[in-house]
Amino acid sequence: MMQSKFTRRGFLTTAGALAMSAPLVARPAFAQDAGTDLLADIKKRGFLRVGTFSIPPETWIDIGTGEWKGIAADFTKAVAKEIGVEVDPVVLVHSALAPALDSGRIDVISGLYKTAERQKVMAYGSKPFWYGIDVLLTRSQDGIENVAGLKDKVIGTVRGSAQEIEAQELQKRYGVSEIRKYDSADPMLMDLKAGRLDAAVWWGYTFDYAAAQNPDYDFKVVEYLAPEYLGSETLPANYYVYSKNGTENLIKAFDDAIGAIKARGEDKEIMARYGLTNPSYLTGKF
Repeated sequence: MMQSKFTRRGFLTTAGALAMSAPLVARPAFAQDAGTDLLADIKKRGFLRVGTFSIPPETWIDIGTGEWKGIAADFTKAVAKEIGVEVDPVVLVHSALAPALDSGRIDVISGLYKTAERQKVMAYGSKPFWYGIDVLLTRSQDGIENVAGLKDKVIGTVRGSAQEIEAQELQKRYGVSEIRKYDSADPMLMDLKAGRLDAAVWWGYTFDYAAAQNPDYDFKVVEYLAPEYLGSETLPANYYVYSKNGTENLIKAFDDAIGAIKARGEDKEIMARYGLTNPSYLTGKF
């Protein structure tokens, strides 16, 4: 498998992206224009700049080796191999991904759920590469027992994520008093553990992975969230996401690569590496 280019250049790219993650008044000169063929640019430079985040087992950077690991990493490396380029991951918080894509600092985002708001500013491929199961999480010892216990309670979610939509639906249905939004999951979970939150909407696959690593995990699941919380008949799908300008050929190349990966069963192998053998992760059926 092709190795990630998270080398010295990769670390510098990430640091620069974090420092410049806020939207700018003027678009940089390297922002994509409608007439640009981004796929041709990527092949010429030899590597793909991928916007990502840190949520094991979906995606994280191994501190010891600097290697990009996780489900999204393995899928993206397989796609890049099909295209014939290498991968340079750029780690960002969720709220910085869209501005980085719009400015051209990254070429693609490695896995977001599709929402109406995101579709206004970003383009999606036609093929999701895997599906997520979200959970309503609480403390293992003194947390609420069911969703009915959310009345007048405080819940957390990650700002700019599809879980924010699920949190809003939980608020409508069960009388949540307040939704607190975080830039990343870690501070949200710290507040949940400390009792500053009563529950939190999180990624179920991350919980499953963490609980398998630690039988005495601090959290428990109140409910695995059905797709109806997002107004869908299937589980939320993870798509690669692109700029709306100059990416038609890039999107087709990714869709073709995903099709090839699935046809040879490599998608099942990737999920199994992280202990995620539930067919729902690949079929989207709850």
